[in-house]
Amino acid sequence: MNGSTNEETEIAITAVGARGDGIGRDDAGRAVFVAGALAGDRVRVRTNAGAEGRADLVSVVAAAPGRAEPPCRHFLDCGGCVAQHMGDAVYENWKRGIVADALAHQGVAANVGPLARIRGASRRRARLFGVRTAQGAVIGFQAAGSHRVVDMAMCPALEPAIFALVPRLREFFAEILPPAARAEAEVQVVGAALDVVLRLPGDLDRQRRERLVRFAADAGIARIGWQRLGKGRRAALAPAETVAALAPVQAVFGGIAVTLPPLAFLQASAEGERALAALVTGQVPEGSRVADLYCGAGTFTLPLAHGRHVGAFDAAADMVAALDAAARGGGLGMRVKAVARDLDRRPLLAREFDAFDVAVFDPPRGGAEAQAREVAASKLKLAVAVSCNPVTFARDARILIDAGFEIGPVMPVDQFVWTRHLEVVAAFRR
Repeated sequence: MNGSTNEETEIAITAVGARGDGIGRDDAGRAVFVAGALAGDRVRVRTNAGAEGRADLVSVVAAAPGRAEPPCRHFLDCGGCVAQHMGDAVYENWKRGIVADALAHQGVAANVGPLARIRGASRRRARLFGVRTAQGAVIGFQAAGSHRVVDMAMCPALEPAIFALVPRLREFFAEILPPAARAEAEVQVVGAALDVVLRLPGDLDRQRRERLVRFAADAGIARIGWQRLGKGRRAALAPAETVAALAPVQAVFGGIAVTLPPLAFLQASAEGERALAALVTGQVPEGSRVADLYCGAGTFTLPLAHGRHVGAFDAAADMVAALDAAARGGGLGMRVKAVARDLDRRPLLAREFDAFDVAVFDPPRGGAEAQAREVAASKLKLAVAVSCNPVTFARDARILIDAGFEIGPVMPVDQFVWTRHLEVVAAFRR
């Protein structure tokens, strides 16, 4: 295997990496990464000229034990899932291994608990990509490492309500987009309501506004918003403009209904949210004064507020306002104090934790390094960490452990089914 374009060869797969790729070696001893391959497989691969060190799976010559039949026809074409070929035992070991490896890299000794599996057809948030073609429009996820849109005919990962919207979006994009133009749809299911923001090229004039309202009504969308489609992956976007709110968009946390702003952050699945909330509240004694950091719209705040007092902090002022209104309307106004504060730029200081007994934090993927250092310097004896990124979780755990905290079992929750992502929860005590 000398790296020439489209060369085919056979290799043995000896390991699976954190991204789900099988890892083997070519004739020169160089590592080769193969999507869809398992440790123990012998596979025929084709050199991927566009990505050094990668090869495309042509066929499985000899299958390893634990290989499963992928449930989706788009697997290995669509870039959404990487692990549909793994049987249950292989899959659980791989996911728990991602957490264990991240902890080991930071020198953190911890027990990684069993994987809490969340069912398929449960993902309630999705960014769908569309492009106008000569035949109409295609819509789906982008192929791995590409801007090519895989026209979605099925998706066993998504909530059925999201997938049911796909044909309607395909028709709408074919109608509204000029030739070769692209668009995006951010879709979220909140209870039984569809919350949608469309990113489209051009301006939101009166005619387009009316078409969006008609589309929402015909498709059963509760709320539809608009953003101008930016150029480039990291293009800055103005806040979404709500075009029509045809029905309430409310989440329920701890039995309290919260009216959400457009595309407010929610956990990736309703079942995963319940699992995480149970793990968090189960670690926090009743009667505690709790600082809920990166609180969002109250995923943990409101369950915790039953029997505890909670100070809730988040940078998103609209979500903090929604949480505050819900707490007051639900009879928890005396137990919840919600504050808009950017914890990355202005973390709660060590002395501010004198007003609390427990810190709970669930930061974005970048983690909570600055905030973890303040927790470490505080007098707190209990912190509960939630994270969607085992790597930054392990970094922040190291900070707390170095300050005298002991880490309890790390509980992985697999709400990003068939992907390399997962949530973790752990309590730290000193």
